[in-house]
Amino acid sequence: MKIKINIGRILLHLTLIIFLVVNIFPILWMLSSAIKNPNELFTNEIRLIPKSPTMENFFTVFRDYNIANWLVNSVATTLGISVLQVLVAVLAAFGLTYYKTRINEVIFYFFILTMVIPFQVTMIPNYILMSQMKLINTWGAVIIPNIASATTFFFIRQHIRGIPKVFYEAASIEGANSLWALRNVVFSLCKGAISAMFILCVIDGWNLYFWPLLVLSKPETRTITVGLHEFLDHEAGNRWGPFMATATLATLPVIILYVLIQRNIIDAFISSGIKG
Repeated sequence: MKIKINIGRILLHLTLIIFLVVNIFPILWMLSSAIKNPNELFTNEIRLIPKSPTMENFFTVFRDYNIANWLVNSVATTLGISVLQVLVAVLAAFGLTYYKTRINEVIFYFFILTMVIPFQVTMIPNYILMSQMKLINTWGAVIIPNIASATTFFFIRQHIRGIPKVFYEAASIEGANSLWALRNVVFSLCKGAISAMFILCVIDGWNLYFWPLLVLSKPETRTITVGLHEFLDHEAGNRWGPFMATATLATLPVIILYVLIQRNIIDAFISSGIKG
């Protein structure tokens, strides 16, 4: 019996395995370092499973640092960004789809054009604006500049465009207003896509680093990603054990969330591409 060997498929799987190892190894190393004692951290031996695992690094983080405040700040800013960003995107996408005007396409391409504007261009104007509004070292300084996203708008618009016009026409015949159509048509038929986009906004908001680093200078106002900076001290020495423990606490919620709902996210992106 002859067995056909597909060389191309074998090479493809080997390549995928290599990419998997390259991407997963830093996460495993972080988890391993978080439960290592200082003696094991600074050795030349590469060992993923510690000889004598300890939770002391986690105890040190909660005892010596404001990690509780960091977590609260991260949750608050992440939820604020995610809810408002999705809400603004849904309203903008619904408006451009439901209300037909001559300048709809112009407005749409103007929104898409903002996707190519780098963060460095808007960084200083946004900081000056937040400073003049007296919002530095507050949740608002992190949330407000991030409540509008062209990427979120484009993704949701693709799904709203896929709703058959007969649904809107039927609602209009029955005397329903635009808010009724938004609530009962758009949210009912696009709730999967909106939920997937909300989760992506949560992940993106949780991982924000550079902008919170600029506007949150007080230790008690920092998010957990910015709080990691406190473990790096070039004069007193870097505390790598607690650093890895905090990085683990900051990373695990996002990893667990993505693993649980990755299928919904992939399906939503595939369907948005088909409806383009």
